[in-house]
Amino acid sequence: MSIRDRHGNALVSVRPVAETELTRLDVPASLVVVVHVDVVLMMFDSWREEWELPGGKREPGETPREAAVRELHEETGIHAPELTIAAVAEFDLVRPTRHEFLAVYRVDVPHKPRLVVNDEALAFRWWPPSEPVDDGMSPLDAEIARRVSATG
Repeated sequence: MSIRDRHGNALVSVRPVAETELTRLDVPASLVVVVHVDVVLMMFDSWREEWELPGGKREPGETPREAAVRELHEETGIHAPELTIAAVAEFDLVRPTRHEFLAVYRVDVPHKPRLVVNDEALAFRWWPPSEPVDDGMSPLDAEIARRVSATG
């Protein structure tokens, strides 16, 4: 499956996972796929300067789920404690070179929520996963969004 971004990072696989398996995989971060009908929330990350899924690194003592809930709230203003574990994404990353697994959660929202622009998320868009990935969008996050949104 290997999809690469402009930096050479590769998405190796996206597969369903039991939340208990995340401990064994030692996931350092979590992503959240926010789905509204047939579109997925993407945010423009100020640091990476590209459209990507909300999420980020775990803090000490945090579970992958707690990190997902916290990061989603910090980056978007959405408070969604009832996330569903959707998958584990496997990456081959560069700078530094490493093999990593990230927890991927999903939340379906009945209405488009009010989103909060902040220092990390400069803008938001609702992206239909059936559309091509455009310039400025993380192809890795887009593929994760496609796979996770299709499983609902």
